[in-house]
Amino acid sequence: MRPAFRLLAGGADITANIKDRLLSLTYHDEAETKSDRLTIKLDDRPNRETGAHVALPVMGTKLALSLGYEETGMVAMGSFIVDDIKYNGAPATLEVGAKAADMAGPFRSPTSKSWNDTTLGAIAGEIAEAHGYKAKVAPTLGAVPVAHEDQTNESPMAFLNRLAAKHDGIAKPVNGFLVLAPKGTAKSVTGQSLPALSLRPERLSKWQIQVSARKEAGEAAKTEDAAAGSGGGVRTRYWDKDKARMVEVTEGKPPYQNTRFAWADAKDAKANAASEKNRKDREKAKFSASGVGDPRFQAEQRLTLVGFRPGLPTDWRVTKVEHKLENGGYSCSIDAEMFHENQADVASKSRQ
Repeated sequence: MRPAFRLLAGGADITANIKDRLLSLTYHDEAETKSDRLTIKLDDRPNRETGAHVALPVMGTKLALSLGYEETGMVAMGSFIVDDIKYNGAPATLEVGAKAADMAGPFRSPTSKSWNDTTLGAIAGEIAEAHGYKAKVAPTLGAVPVAHEDQTNESPMAFLNRLAAKHDGIAKPVNGFLVLAPKGTAKSVTGQSLPALSLRPERLSKWQIQVSARKEAGEAAKTEDAAAGSGGGVRTRYWDKDKARMVEVTEGKPPYQNTRFAWADAKDAKANAASEKNRKDREKAKFSASGVGDPRFQAEQRLTLVGFRPGLPTDWRVTKVEHKLENGGYSCSIDAEMFHENQADVASKSRQ
């Protein structure tokens, strides 16, 4: 099949203008807080016949990218704002970098504010309205109570993600929405279920599965334990003011890994233990692969391995995809971590 792309700049289709000059086009689709990124590298030498150069890019221009194949059509990858331009030589090349359009602006500028007697959903809603977004909040996370939090010289994006991370969640602006959603649920950050994809080894040029030991718990993770989501749990503590002593909170089964910090109350301790258990379970094994390009691959997707050797984990959460056009070919590389169907509902711990 023949790889194809379409690139709009400020709403105008510039595909034909740059197609013959394209050296590489790379789109990084990232899960969680990292900004999606587009990089385009062009031959910047003058045209042999006319002496003309490619038009100079303008900082702040909005780009829209679609990728796919001429035979099967293209998939929209998103919108980006040009924020980095490099001129190199010799030979003369022009490299244009752009970040996801929704990650620009004062949403990333530090500010200070105190929040009292509210909820995580109300905070997300206020921040969204102040920065021109519509809030799209998962009900479980939105109902989490927030008695007091200080935002001190911290951007709204960093502050909201700090609060969301306590409950195994993520905040991210996408397509005009400020989304607050749980991690690892096979949904896009807009809350829509993502189509699960299967992957066979013959589609890949190379792949690797790495299973890691839980060193802090003193137990090496077996491959079959990682696949089943079993293994050690997490233990944390909080200060019980009524009893004037530290109280332990655990999530999962022994042996336990101890968290570094103690918490002010039981709700925060329970949420932290559950969040750490989810994170550790997802990180027990890593999958990486590269092969023929497929525009359907995207971050947060559930990926099922088919036809690999018996005993290996089969279900994965995609954390990063790199789509690349280069030398007339289209390739993808994928990073993923374990997917767990029954991970803990961390937000509910904060309401108990």
